[in-house]
Amino acid sequence: MQPDPVWWPLRAGESLNRWLVTAPESEIYPGVARPHPDQVDYRFVNGWVATGDLPCREAFRKLLPRLDPVPPAAAAFSEVYLGGENPRVDFTTFCFRPTRIARFARALVRADEAQSAGFEIETCGAVHVWLDGRKVAVHQPLDRNIPHTARIDLALPAGVSEITVRLEDLHERDTSCFFRLGLVSGQGLSAGIRADVDPARLKDVEKTLAALRTTRLFHQEGKLAVVCDHGPAEPVEVVLHDGQSADGSATMNVLADRLPLPGPVRFTVTRAGEVHELFDVAGIPPGCYALSFSVEAGAVRLQSGLGTTIMGDVARLGGADLAARKAEARTRIAAEPGTSISRALLLLQEGGAEEEVARIFRHTLTGIDERHDCADFWILPLIWAWRDHAGSGLPQPLWDEVRRAILNFRYWLDEPGNDVMWFWSENHAFCFHVAQFLAGDTFPGEVFPNSGRTGAGHREAARARLHRWFDSVEDHGLAEWNSSCYYPIDLLGLFTLEACSPDAGLKARAKALIDSIFVMTALHSLDGMPVGSQGRVYEKELFAGPATELGAVAAIAFGGIWCPGHERAAALFAVSDYAPPAACSALHRLEGHDRLEARYVQGLNQNAKLALWKTAAVQLSAVTGHRTGDPGHQQHVAEIQFAAHPLARSWISHPGELKVWGGGRPSYWMANGTVPRVCMAGNAAALVYDLDRHAHPVRFTHLFAPAELLDDCTGEGQWLFQRIGEGYAAIWASAPMERLETGLYKGQEWRCHGAQAGWLMVAGSAATHGSFAGFRDAALALAPAFDAAALRLDWQADGARLSASFSGGLLRDGAAEPFAPLSVTPHAGFDGAPLKAVEF
Repeated sequence: MQPDPVWWPLRAGESLNRWLVTAPESEIYPGVARPHPDQVDYRFVNGWVATGDLPCREAFRKLLPRLDPVPPAAAAFSEVYLGGENPRVDFTTFCFRPTRIARFARALVRADEAQSAGFEIETCGAVHVWLDGRKVAVHQPLDRNIPHTARIDLALPAGVSEITVRLEDLHERDTSCFFRLGLVSGQGLSAGIRADVDPARLKDVEKTLAALRTTRLFHQEGKLAVVCDHGPAEPVEVVLHDGQSADGSATMNVLADRLPLPGPVRFTVTRAGEVHELFDVAGIPPGCYALSFSVEAGAVRLQSGLGTTIMGDVARLGGADLAARKAEARTRIAAEPGTSISRALLLLQEGGAEEEVARIFRHTLTGIDERHDCADFWILPLIWAWRDHAGSGLPQPLWDEVRRAILNFRYWLDEPGNDVMWFWSENHAFCFHVAQFLAGDTFPGEVFPNSGRTGAGHREAARARLHRWFDSVEDHGLAEWNSSCYYPIDLLGLFTLEACSPDAGLKARAKALIDSIFVMTALHSLDGMPVGSQGRVYEKELFAGPATELGAVAAIAFGGIWCPGHERAAALFAVSDYAPPAACSALHRLEGHDRLEARYVQGLNQNAKLALWKTAAVQLSAVTGHRTGDPGHQQHVAEIQFAAHPLARSWISHPGELKVWGGGRPSYWMANGTVPRVCMAGNAAALVYDLDRHAHPVRFTHLFAPAELLDDCTGEGQWLFQRIGEGYAAIWASAPMERLETGLYKGQEWRCHGAQAGWLMVAGSAATHGSFAGFRDAALALAPAFDAAALRLDWQADGARLSASFSGGLLRDGAAEPFAPLSVTPHAGFDGAPLKAVEF
């Protein structure tokens, strides 16, 4: 006897987002190796690059017409997918090798009367649809990471029908993989699932999982605990898994490491509000982690996930000078566990244990030999290690393996390959060129098997490419400005080239760009922690504070919090002879000044106009006029950061997706689904949104305010005032802000509903505004007003009316105020002095 279905209303505009799903079917699917057209033009941008089909996708396209999938038996649908706020059925992942992944999903539709119901199906991936066992649609656009929609009409009989969907895609590193089945037209419909579980129990378990949240977003000591805001009718046993997720998937928005737990942790929810302590955070490496929960209900499994930040095991690099901090960093990196090849290079230099160095080398060689995405990052320290240490510190057979790996690597697109290594972005292109140049120089007379070229041929090809890359970056600046995740990747290549290059010209260009990166990092750092607007960022950087690779580099350069496990670039810095420019110290610490303002441009055609207002207690940073109204990618456009706590930062965004801690680019908190107009004047930044520019499903913008870390976080009308230590912030929204009272961000997320919205961010401090009450009065005196029809936000400052116009940019008393200076060299001034080029 079949169990009774569980039903939910289904109205026009809504999607079926509760499904029974099967476990994933996956296989490595590389296709046939071949060269790929080299269309890299060295005009780097932030956003998706249409690379054309790689060999794996070519093979996948040829396979698709022959596919005739058959839905499996009902018993295979063993998991329940709960979409929550997210209308999509989302299995976005990151795979280092080309991987073909497929799942089936099944749901029910109940119709009060027979009808032709219209549905919109949206997908990233190939979709097959069955109605009551009969295939009714195939939609497989296969534009990688670009969603497409199609209209399908389903002849629904009166009563219950069964819809089965098969979603399949080729996962090439970061891969958006989802479908959405939304009702366009139809009446008297309900959506449901038939699972071997009591319907009331299933709904109760769903509510329980949806209401789970951590008691804090940030964990620095003690126990990580969860609370449930729903009281189940019967006890619900929940399992916390010790990995990224119960199905092994991962995204770039959390660390790929597993939680170092002895095994699954079980707890039972019996009533609303009870706190369940799960594990002690002591000894867990700092960073962001995914918490994956599951519940067995009858014969099915329900899953949900949360993200959290753990910052327990941290210290400070407090050496009085750079040499002392480098020495302390080397000692710490040598003593900490880790598998980065940069750490192995440091251990070779420091005389580390041979077995530990060998373990890291073998781990690295696997990824390089299999040509995992990001192998270009790993091969750089490997080549450095060969050049400085070959024949010592490791068994000779292992050095022979290193030599073989360097000679057999694929160094550029024009060589045969069927991997998914990424050649097209600013940081990857540079790392490949440095690796090719130094590998060729290391073995000039050898023939490299993959290309058939000699090492000398590789060296000369890479030399020309490196000069072309430097020409672009020196002219335009960096497209990935201030990026706490990608500046360190640039530094992997730059430190390696500066230390190892036999070409004096390339060595000098590397040194000059390192200097520039350290000046920009000094400007945008507080107490040794890099923050501010960034060209590319992930949620793990926004929520992890100093637990980033650039955080480790800055801690060595300026002193500050040291988090173990983020040493790839920091280790190279620590073993190098490099010292940042002398100007960095004053830019970082202000050294007796109350405030610092800075402006400069980065990116292709000056598309990132960067503005900074900074005191010792708080910093406001924004990118102005960048891709206004376009779909976003990974650009973090504006934020306020407080010095009193390394995790206390506040920002505004338009969610790219509604899946919390999902893998989208943009995601729930990272970047913007639609980029706003951003204007900044002094200590105030304005954001103007027009969500009607694109057919985006998310219709609100939101503010993150870390209330649990702040001394004061008070809403007052359309204002939210924040204080911690001597740093102040005021945020104004054009419509009343809705504070979320449920979910993971309870009390710390504020939403502004409406397709047109204006936000004003104001920073202040005790040094610049006196008391917090005085700062509040100064913020209120700005008297912001938003004209939704004109898409313009006005406020009063310095005796003038300032305006952020969506179409016209920053206006002063109605006249355009162009951004200046348009220079890739930062210009800065202390305490209101005119901005001058930073000399370094």
